[in-house]
Amino acid sequence: MKQLTKSLDLAGRTITFRIGEVAQQATASVITQYGETTILTTLVIGKEKTDIDYFPLSVEYVEKLYAGGRIKGSRWVKREGRPTDGAILTSRLIDRSIRPLFSDDYRREVQIINTVLSIDVVNSPEVVAALSTACALSACSIPWRGPIATLNIGFVPDKGEVKGHYIVNPKTEEEDSLNMFLTASFTKDAVVMLEAKAEEVSNEQVAQAIS
Repeated sequence: MKQLTKSLDLAGRTITFRIGEVAQQATASVITQYGETTILTTLVIGKEKTDIDYFPLSVEYVEKLYAGGRIKGSRWVKREGRPTDGAILTSRLIDRSIRPLFSDDYRREVQIINTVLSIDVVNSPEVVAALSTACALSACSIPWRGPIATLNIGFVPDKGEVKGHYIVNPKTEEEDSLNMFLTASFTKDAVVMLEAKAEEVSNEQVAQAIS
């Protein structure tokens, strides 16, 4: 795969995609860095499955202790454990974002693994993994009606004389001040996936966040 590096500004911070630098035997590989949060995405396309009636897509989000600067405390066991609930939910979030954009009759095996290389406790690794996945899919010849973008949108409620406002990709320390936290994946033309947690907010606030 041809090596390529692209950077752009996203919510006042630089996000960089480095395509094809590692995992040369994969169909596509991307290292995506947002601040100091870094994700390695590898995508491999396998054989066609003619004996099944579903799309054999596998999406994994793999957390490593070293990404957060931690060493496991056990005296004997030094291997990683089973996926956390958060890792499983992130895998599902990415799956729901990309699966609808494949053809209904596509039956080749597709495996996507997002490995967390580092976390800066500021920028969401879930968003970085979703964007990195979209980049990997767009960098190969797989038939996919992308690309997509995935963002977190937060709403800071009115406080004194400060009027309520929206934040794109809020930093970790800003999340406690939000009364709505919405994650959206979308193509150029349509919203593909929505996930949100909120206190009581109006329909208008939600619609504006999606816009």
